[in-house]
Amino acid sequence: MRIRLIADGSSKWQRMIRRWGIAFLVDDDILFDTFGDARVFRANVRRQRIDLAKVRHVVISHDDWDHIAGLWDVLGQYKGLKVYVVPHFDPALKKRIRSFGVTLVEAPAPLMVREGVFTTGELSGGTARGILYEQSLVLRDHGRLAVVTGCAHPKLVDILTAARGHFGQDVDMLMGGFHLKDMEPGEIKTTVRTLPRYGVRHVVPLHCTGALGVQEFERFFIGNCHHLREGDVLEV
Repeated sequence: MRIRLIADGSSKWQRMIRRWGIAFLVDDDILFDTFGDARVFRANVRRQRIDLAKVRHVVISHDDWDHIAGLWDVLGQYKGLKVYVVPHFDPALKKRIRSFGVTLVEAPAPLMVREGVFTTGELSGGTARGILYEQSLVLRDHGRLAVVTGCAHPKLVDILTAARGHFGQDVDMLMGGFHLKDMEPGEIKTTVRTLPRYGVRHVVPLHCTGALGVQEFERFFIGNCHHLREGDVLEV
């Protein structure tokens, strides 16, 4: 199974200019999030020669602006899509998605998107903005699990607990936005060093992980902290 990083915004400068967010392509048929700048999303899709006509499923982690900007172009051009959101997704955005004539799937609990790819279903986490609701992707291939997060607002440990509890096995790889950027150094260190308890051996920190978080992952997961650039493809 292949996962491609279509777009990633992770630095303070990128956030300031709103080139922020994340977007992945799983094999050729699943989009996970669509970045925060539609122009960047479109340009990267063209440059990476991605054929969006092959996409059948679009999974949106949560309804923050930096994960949905490219969605509207996709829905406007390609029909027969299924779009997966959490039940607490913004009602106005759900209405807008339905207006494109696509199938909207709300995922309160884990469900299969297609063979080998699942959503965790809706998980919640307390943040400075209140309770936020989010889903992550779980990829299962050759008996191993990989978890892909959008922003990990529910916190990494809770996401891994949910994935392991549902599938009954450890998570080998963790990748995506880990939302450690606003944490204190001690909390970052504790979070990172807790992950092996869930079987995590490989990490790919992106998006909202933050510079201190990335540094801690590099120190702790020596040789197994992987860095992706836009357009890179990782075999999971």
